[in-house]
Amino acid sequence: MPHPRYLSFSWWSFRTVYSLIFILAMIIDCIISVYKILHGPITFNNIEPLAFRLPIIIVCVSALNLASKWPELMLEWHNIESSLPPYATQKDKRRQADRIKMVFLVGMMLSLAEHLLSITQAIRYANRCATTKDPIKNFLLIASDHLFYIFPYSYWLGWYGKTLNVMSTFIWNYMDMFVMIMSIGLTSLFQQLNADLVKFKNKQMSPSFWAERRIQYRSVCMLCEKVDNAISLITMVSFSNNLYFICVQLLKSLNKMPTIISMVYFYFSLLFLLGRTLAVSLYASAIHDESRKPLGILRCVPKESWCVEVKRFAEEISSDSVALSGMKFFFLTRKLVLSVAGTIVTYELVLIQFYESTNLWDCESLLRNFRRQQKLADGILAF
Repeated sequence: MPHPRYLSFSWWSFRTVYSLIFILAMIIDCIISVYKILHGPITFNNIEPLAFRLPIIIVCVSALNLASKWPELMLEWHNIESSLPPYATQKDKRRQADRIKMVFLVGMMLSLAEHLLSITQAIRYANRCATTKDPIKNFLLIASDHLFYIFPYSYWLGWYGKTLNVMSTFIWNYMDMFVMIMSIGLTSLFQQLNADLVKFKNKQMSPSFWAERRIQYRSVCMLCEKVDNAISLITMVSFSNNLYFICVQLLKSLNKMPTIISMVYFYFSLLFLLGRTLAVSLYASAIHDESRKPLGILRCVPKESWCVEVKRFAEEISSDSVALSGMKFFFLTRKLVLSVAGTIVTYELVLIQFYESTNLWDCESLLRNFRRQQKLADGILAF
């Protein structure tokens, strides 16, 4: 919309109904995955689909809840942004929008590349461990194996499962993109304020000037807190899910890759996951970094201009910790990057102690699932 006052939320809009249908479909899909897990050995490979689907449901429900608050939140964002010192040029104003579009475009294109490699690997797997003469059926038996663990094979059910998987994959990547985009927006507000403060560095300014800038700074901090309260669950799910899959992928790297295609897909996926997690950390930590920059400018205020407002401004910056968080359990600062790296190393050392080499392409497992399908089909025909 051209202005936040035109934004609205309705439970009867097409997007809302579509989202509710998708959430319901994902819940059913998740229940089926749990059923399959409970009827087999509980391993990293077996619970991986559940670790993939459950966070998507949580994020979709959180996003739907956020959508109802979005018009009010964006109106407040607009009012605060309007009260800040204006950009020097229109180019500076457009730079943030271009940056957001570029981050989103690059993230989604890499997500698409990863998924295409995943499909290529699944096709190669289906051909290598073919259970029927129909290549499409072999592919769908792999792509929607949890559905066919309960239901007999159906062409349409197979493509339904694959479509749901494609949508889930992009949502899984989008939750990281969303945290990055929100971080860029909040960082730009601090940059807008800091760019104006730099102009008056080492200059004598009146107490009213510093009082005005302090109020502007405080309003941006309050907006950060409101945004954090609105998206903190999404942030926590994003980080915890990435941490889990990084550990799983690093553990899988100890296995021998069956083909070149598998190796390319695996390491591309691993590097993309590591890069995405690092990008989220750096973009989000930039909020905290920018919020601390005015302190350096305040330390350069001439003693002739030193006043209570400058002192109060400096104390607020020093005492407050402005940053996005994961449900207040952790705050996204640069220190978090090292903490996450240390946590991954610790978990990996523990997991390696229980590591047993596994075949990434287990044709026997696929054959067992196919036999189960035959029994289901025979049972329905007998009925």
